[in-house]
Amino acid sequence: MPLYYITGLAGAGKSTVRRELKTHGYAAPGVDEEGYGEWIDRKTGKVIPYPHHDKNLDFHDWYERHEWELSPTKIARLKRRADKEKTPIFLCGSASGEDKVWHLFDKVLALVIDEETLKHRLATRTDNQFGKTPGELAIELRLHGTYEDTMKNHGAHTIDATRPSAEVVDEILRYTKLR
Repeated sequence: MPLYYITGLAGAGKSTVRRELKTHGYAAPGVDEEGYGEWIDRKTGKVIPYPHHDKNLDFHDWYERHEWELSPTKIARLKRRADKEKTPIFLCGSASGEDKVWHLFDKVLALVIDEETLKHRLATRTDNQFGKTPGELAIELRLHGTYEDTMKNHGAHTIDATRPSAEVVDEILRYTKLR
């Protein structure tokens, strides 16, 4: 069965779509929530475990020194699970290294939003720290300039995620022929 990838920039609504898909009874693991990525030390290139138990950890400092990258091994395992269970799975999230795993997905759906929505969502969200510093916001704004075209050029189906999440999920289910 198919493995779908729901991706987008920070604030595009991936977590909201993930929750909505789950309420419809679909398997929808999160890249961040279920660990389908790995933290890579930017200097050494080595996988480094995230120090979850460090109460003094400054996430923004951690992010400057580490890259969150999709794990080809873990995603290949998820693809085998989808095939074995004969049920569609929607992996929701975003990380570096998409080019290394793109071939494992039957379809890639990219959530896109305009720049003002991106700024507003990052400034007001409370469930995720990423995008709160000027440097992180600058990264997302730089990526935003070419994101939609880049995704289309790689064969992704883009979805206007400025709409209510129920409409976004309806489009995802129609596009994947599950509705």
